Amino acid sequence: MFTIGNDELDKAEPLGDFILCNKCGNRHIIKYGDKVLPDGTLKPSKSLAFYNCGEKLYLAGIDGKRV
Repeated sequence: MFTIGNDELDKAEPLGDFILCNKCGNRHIIKYGDKVLPDGTLKPSKSLAFYNCGEKLYLAGIDGKRV
């Protein structure tokens, strides 16, 4: 389980375009999810940021901030 408070998120560093992976030591491109609108269309959203390291997916940030 992962929890983070609004005050912690406010103090977090902003995300860039890449992240230094603590699993493999390489840089990975940060990707973002899409928000599904009521009519079923997708809209880009920066709510959740993630990256791939090999076959695994890792959380990188929330609302443009590093977690």
